[in-house]
Amino acid sequence: MIRSYKFRLYPAKQQVKVLNDTIETCRHLYNDSLGERNADWDVGYWEQQNLLPLRKQENKYYKQVHSQVLQDVLQRLDKSYQAFFRKIARYPKFKRREKYNSFTYPQYGGFKFKDGKLLLSHVGSIKIRMHRISVGTLKRCTVIREIDQWFCCITTDDGIENNATGRADTNKPVGIDVGLLNWLTLSDGRVITNRLDFEDHAKKIKRLQRNLARKKKRSNNREKARIQLAKTWRKVRHRRDDFVHKVSKILADEYTFIVFEKLIIKNMVRNHHLAKAIMEATWGKLRLYTAYKVERRGGQTIAANPNGTSQKCSRCGMVAKDRLDLSVRTFECHGCNLVIDRDANAARNILKMGLEQAHAEKQPILVRQRISKFASRKQEAHVLGCG
Repeated sequence: MIRSYKFRLYPAKQQVKVLNDTIETCRHLYNDSLGERNADWDVGYWEQQNLLPLRKQENKYYKQVHSQVLQDVLQRLDKSYQAFFRKIARYPKFKRREKYNSFTYPQYGGFKFKDGKLLLSHVGSIKIRMHRISVGTLKRCTVIREIDQWFCCITTDDGIENNATGRADTNKPVGIDVGLLNWLTLSDGRVITNRLDFEDHAKKIKRLQRNLARKKKRSNNREKARIQLAKTWRKVRHRRDDFVHKVSKILADEYTFIVFEKLIIKNMVRNHHLAKAIMEATWGKLRLYTAYKVERRGGQTIAANPNGTSQKCSRCGMVAKDRLDLSVRTFECHGCNLVIDRDANAARNILKMGLEQAHAEKQPILVRQRISKFASRKQEAHVLGCG
């Protein structure tokens, strides 16, 4: 199983300068290569890779960067084109200085661990805080710049296959209905509320954004204001990620088969009255974090179509003729006289649909593959600094 470990780096002042120069060189290579491919569509990865020795002769800065790091930049651009042709991403854009914040050593040898430090080729030995031991064969190392902090993402292969089997383990199943009033409503009646309150941070961000807009472009004061705003956003992101990680661990520890709603967030945020609340709910991130934790323990996480789950009775299956208003929080069935919370009824229906979907022939394997591809794509976007 491929695993990733993220550790904090503490480079010296001279090493920070070298790391920044490396990122800037990679950014220039990315933009130059993108310009070449825009001008000539016949140019691809292999043609640009063969031109790297010539680039090193013409530009002295390329000689100061490890050759495999430069090759990975071209691979990153090629992956962006492949994602565009598969219609899962937009056309690649030229990267501004703030939008390119990482570079990767694709093989062990360009990076090593020596005397409790991370040894990077062409950079040097950097102090690292390893709060946990990475298990498996070292594969890749991505150095990430996050405002004024530095991190490394180590990818390993422990040689253990995924514990998830082709048949769903439904010993401890649960269906989850997400919402804005009740963040998570489980099919067993449990309700998990979103305790995060970002009102104070929202006011501060609004004030900092106005302050940034008043600064003169390319001035030192504008750069200071930009960094202060980015740090505030980072604090909000860390709080949100911490909460989602804790909730996803609780779900993974207690349940082996979890059914989420298959929501299309980009269509839901078209409602401008609820767009902010929907984005702050981070339902997609919760599903992503829960998926890899559950599958690592041998369980499964799938997504079911939520259409009609609020109007259908979870006991007798009778569908209400009139569409329930969102202000009505209680579901009453006229067939079996069931009176239950609206979200709990929807969660039970979601669980039933998930069990039917899992017991279908080959369906669990296909669903698990789609979730694994979605999780790896989001993880790669986060590592590359574009997600």
